[in-house]
Amino acid sequence: MLRLVRAGGKRLRPAFCYWGYRAAGGVDGGPIAKASAALELLHTMALVHDDLIDGTLERRGAPTSVPRLTNQARELGLGTGDPHSFGASVALLVGDLAAVLADQLLLESGFPAVAIARALAPYHEMRTDMAIGQFLDLAIVPVDPAAARRVAAMKGGSYTVEGPLLVGAGLAGATTLVQTRLRRFGAPLGEAFQLRDDLMDGDAGHGATAKDVNALVSQAIAALDPQVLDPDAVGSLRSLAGLIAMR
Repeated sequence: MLRLVRAGGKRLRPAFCYWGYRAAGGVDGGPIAKASAALELLHTMALVHDDLIDGTLERRGAPTSVPRLTNQARELGLGTGDPHSFGASVALLVGDLAAVLADQLLLESGFPAVAIARALAPYHEMRTDMAIGQFLDLAIVPVDPAAARRVAAMKGGSYTVEGPLLVGAGLAGATTLVQTRLRRFGAPLGEAFQLRDDLMDGDAGHGATAKDVNALVSQAIAALDPQVLDPDAVGSLRSLAGLIAMR
């Protein structure tokens, strides 16, 4: 788990959590750094489980958890059965542990209990959407592109952009207007992220094109209002949106 966290990546979820917090007027400090890091641990759980589900053998230039743990089982004589079964089982536990540590880091981030309570609703929602979206992706062959796009938005969009934004905003005590603006920004941008990811993987069953992705990014950016959201945060959120458009 530590190896995967240290392997790099764009850290998009912590970034959206942080800037959602700042957009709502939150003051920089240790608590928001810890809360944002919790989102990276949650993402680590998703990566480990996703690699297990898809049978992915390599990520970020290194073996994924299952082949790494399988090799360790063979070399060290771990487990009593098939080494691959041991590797898959322990990988599942690694993902579960990452989720537990994410919860712990958020709850112990240093925010007052009332702020944590505000953040937990979007935190639980994004986790639920991620699980349901993954199930639908496995279980259903969508009969139309619109259905496939809804699955894509739920599978990755909610927990990548909108959810982290609202977790951060909740920690800052965001007003309803601020939350609405962040939703209008986060929902289309999250969908754009997942559609772009699918296009890069050659999985475009939703029929979306790069033009559709760029239109969603433009829609998201248009929702950013510096008169409602912190102007510095607006600039950073625009930059993050551009990063998704170009990835």
